[in-house]
Amino acid sequence: MDTIQEHLVLRQVDRTELRDGILQVAPPKALDLAGLISVGSLLYGPLKSLRTPDVERDACARDVLNAVGNDARFFTDHGHAEDGEEADFLASSFHVNALAGTTIDICLIGVSDENVLVLWRFEDD
Repeated sequence: MDTIQEHLVLRQVDRTELRDGILQVAPPKALDLAGLISVGSLLYGPLKSLRTPDVERDACARDVLNAVGNDARFFTDHGHAEDGEEADFLASSFHVNALAGTTIDICLIGVSDENVLVLWRFEDD
């Protein structure tokens, strides 16, 4: 949390708000969310290409997520996480629990006993 507080935009994030504003993500769905964070747009939706398998892109994202550890749990502020196993993080419209104040943000946080992964994308509204 101290590292997050050092980031200019994230200084506004309250610890309680962060804890209360995120939902658990089913591990298989974390790959889609990582794609949205990597190449999607929070204002204009995900690129259509994210719905098409790309061996290199998907392997890279899987490597990043696997680095957290086999027992990792994933969390996000993306509203579709409410749908559990049926979550569609590549839907063209969605709601978020914006954690970074005046910007729109989507995060994917992976936590295991050994590692923490934070992927976060910000766009001005």
